[in-house]
Parts: sequence; structure tokens; C-alpha cells
Amino acid sequence: MPVEHLQRLEQHGFEAEVIPFIRTYPSVSEESWQRIKKLEEQKATVVFTSVHGVAAVAEHIDRKVNWQIACIASATQDAVIKHFDQSNVIATAPYATQLAKELINHTAGPVVFFCGNKRLDTIPQQLQSAGITVEEIVVYHTELTPQQVKEDADGIMFFSGSAVESFFMKNVLGKNTVCFAIGTTTADALRERTGNKIVIAENPGKKEMTELVIQYYHEHS
Repeated sequence: MPVEHLQRLEQHGFEAEVIPFIRTYPSVSEESWQRIKKLEEQKATVVFTSVHGVAAVAEHIDRKVNWQIACIASATQDAVIKHFDQSNVIATAPYATQLAKELINHTAGPVVFFCGNKRLDTIPQQLQSAGITVEEIVVYHTELTPQQVKEDADGIMFFSGSAVESFFMKNVLGKNTVCFAIGTTTADALRERTGNKIVIAENPGKKEMTELVIQYYHEHS
């Protein structure tokens, strides 16, 4: 979590600690690398749902591509614009379900989905149900790094479903702990494991999550 967001929380009287429950790193096989190089020369429609995916693919691109890009809004979209171009973006949405719907309105396919090894079925299933062919290329890996938290917290911010899975491998929530979820998928992962209160960010970003926590406790203090 960026230092400025931690400082923002501290300015509002919060004590915040960052504990990593997952490790994410680029992982592009030789086969995937060769496929990306071929796509580099084509007018392809591609999907990104993670900053990690954007960075991993951009590392293997040597020239300006003629891609139509659909991506999750906020941080992922910012990464797409940084590494590619705003003009490449044809669809954005806060969450995967909405992004799939937007993409269905913009293309008949086929679509290339640059994803991680723990990707969910949401986008492939929705696109395939609409008759759109989806090619999945794994370009990054996520590993769980569970660890025990020694003290109960008033609130916990969860930034992915994988982090939720990892957290609950070694921890149990206090009955009054509020869970803040970066999106609907993360919230679903929490609902599978706890009955605690879950507050969902309207937009998937670390800044938005920070402001959500501040607003929540301002209204409930």
C-alpha cells in the first residue's frame, strides 16, 4: 500500500499496518512469450484485469501495438494508459462482471485475456456465453503467504480474493471487525468465510479504499 495512503489514514487518527498475504510476480512461459510476439503484430482485442498483467505483457512488447483493450478501471486502466495508449482503450468498468458486459457490446470476438494463475471464471464464462471465443494467456502468478495476525483489528482492508483465502488459513476474525473489500469478487470471498460486516468500495483502487475507511468510521464514530 503506498505510503501516502498510510499517511492519510494516520492523519485521521488511524493506526495502520500493512501485512502481505500474497506474493505476485510476472511469469511468462516461452510459449506465452511467442504468442505475445505474434499478437504484437495483429489487431487484437485484449483484456486486462490487473496491474500485474499489464506490466508483465508490456515487458514483452517492443513496439506500439494496434490492440483494442478492455480493462478494469482505476489502477489497471492507469497502467494500460502508461504502457500503451488511451486510444487503445475501448471498454472499462469497476468490476469484472460489468467489464464483460461492456466488452460484449463492443466486439464479437475473439478476445485474448491476459490473466494470472488464480484468475476467476467471471470474464471467460460471460464472454463464452455470448458466443465470444476467449484465449487465456497466463502472464503472472499469485502465491499465498499466510501468516498469523497477533491482534484483533477494528477493520481490515482486503485487496483480493486470494488475500482473503490466505488470511483465513491462519486467522479468525474478531466478531466486531469490519471487512473492507476492494470489489465484489473480494466481498464474495469474504462472505464464504465470515458473517462479519463487509463494506465494498465503489471503485477498485487503493486510494478509494483509504477514503472508504475514513468515511465509514467518520459516519460510525
